Amino acid sequence: MKTFRTRDRRPILVFTLALLALASGPGCQRESAATTAPKESSAEAKGLADAARKAAETDPADAVDLAGSAAGRADISAADREAAIKAQQDALKKLAAAAAAGDAAAQKAIDKYRASK
Repeated sequence: MKTFRTRDRRPILVFTLALLALASGPGCQRESAATTAPKESSAEAKGLADAARKAAETDPADAVDLAGSAAGRADISAADREAAIKAQQDALKKLAAAAAAGDAAAQKAIDKYRASK
């Protein structure tokens, strides 16, 4: 009967190396939006992203929709996509604060956003 100290550890080593090989293999990885995004946004996509940024200050419910439309476009640059997502997050924070204060329209906008996800 072998004790733990004298036991052959080669199977454990082979198993660990096999797991590492599987984990580091190419697999079915999806390219990120940053690597597939164009360097410059189209005029329409840039306009949507700019409108979302401006609307985040004045009309958060509208900003959520605009930013979602802008971020989902294929012809938007990575920088504009990130700005649109940030505008959407800022607008959602404002809506959450307004809904917590009892604003029914803000709660309705949040519910609409959640239903679309």
